[in-house]
Amino acid sequence: MEPRSDGRRKRRISTGVVSFFTNQLLGIPQHIRLLLSLQFLMSLSTFTAMPLMAVHMADHLGLAAAVIGTVFTIHLALGRALPIITGPLVDRFGFRNLMVLGLIGRAAGFLLFSTAAGASEAISATLLIGLGTAAYESSLYGVFGRQPDETVTRVFILNNFALNLGVVVGPALGTLFILHDTLLPFRAAALFFFALGIWSARFGYLDEKYTSRSPIVGSWSSVITDRRFLWFLATTLPWWFLFAQLFVAFPLFATQITGNENSANAVFLTNGMSGLIFVVVSLFAFNWIKSREMVILCHALLFTVYCLAPASETLYWLLAVVFVYTIAESLILPAVETITAELAPDGQQATYFGALGLAWGLGAAIGSYTGSWMVLEVREPILIWGLNASVAALGLVLGIAFKRTERPFSLDCTMFEGAVADEAGTSAIK
Repeated sequence: MEPRSDGRRKRRISTGVVSFFTNQLLGIPQHIRLLLSLQFLMSLSTFTAMPLMAVHMADHLGLAAAVIGTVFTIHLALGRALPIITGPLVDRFGFRNLMVLGLIGRAAGFLLFSTAAGASEAISATLLIGLGTAAYESSLYGVFGRQPDETVTRVFILNNFALNLGVVVGPALGTLFILHDTLLPFRAAALFFFALGIWSARFGYLDEKYTSRSPIVGSWSSVITDRRFLWFLATTLPWWFLFAQLFVAFPLFATQITGNENSANAVFLTNGMSGLIFVVVSLFAFNWIKSREMVILCHALLFTVYCLAPASETLYWLLAVVFVYTIAESLILPAVETITAELAPDGQQATYFGALGLAWGLGAAIGSYTGSWMVLEVREPILIWGLNASVAALGLVLGIAFKRTERPFSLDCTMFEGAVADEAGTSAIK
């Protein structure tokens, strides 16, 4: 009888988890669910090609580490820093037009990358991809940041889920495409983004639903005079450095270990699948842990895993490190985004997320150059992991300092409770 009892218990738990997740999703507006669907498709399109970009430039175009670092720096810096311009435009003029232009721009960038024969073409393609990213994400996060306090954290966690789902499916498609042609993943990504750009034209009603607007200069002035927010941005820089390694150091390291290009996709598949697993954990975790404390705990976790990482140089060990990294990523991203939404005045959310993107771009630019140089030139795993551990330790110290010096403020992250125990799916919203 015990095996049957265990089976029933597992089914009850599984049903409760599904019920809980469904309630979380149904507890947000329909247009937000549509935008989350768009995020999944955008992520799928990106990761059909993105995991193979560094490998393609190194192995097929013969580009040096400095050039590869430049390409990823442009992508991350423009995609994250330019929203300081596109964000105020969204806050002033609305969401739909920049969203469409951003997706079409990314389509043009991936198409140009598929025809690149050298550094200049690869850099030009990355300029288009970065510009498109900035326009699209300013529009999207301008809407997400305008959600009420009781649902904003949930929206960002589900956004992370949608992105990770795309990270799982996209590299699998890229692996299938590359078996036929090394350029097919980039051409397919271009086609996907073009289709998304056409489809996103339907979101014109968002401009009528969210009518709060701010002058461009006024939005910039609000950010640069907000000392509390600027200090918060400084505490995020170590995280963005570490985040960049997912796109540069980790896939290059995996390829070096095995000598197989497809090993780069294994990194992203592990990251995506782990993120899917931990989305429910994230929804529960924010019931008990405040966002500022979550940032501290995640840096402590990363410091620990990077100290242990030099113990082995196999692909499976690297993927285990990526798995633990993803736990931190699944928690720290919604924490950072929640704090940003909390601090942003109404009507200036896209600008504040643009400023967050500026910090993201700065940290990621340093991380991209450093990561590609360390893996391709230094080639000493203990130094590579030691550097990552040091950066995680810096993030830990800055996070603690931010928590101690900032005046307390409450982030209402309370979610549905009791859904796991309730198979009928009824839950109380606090």
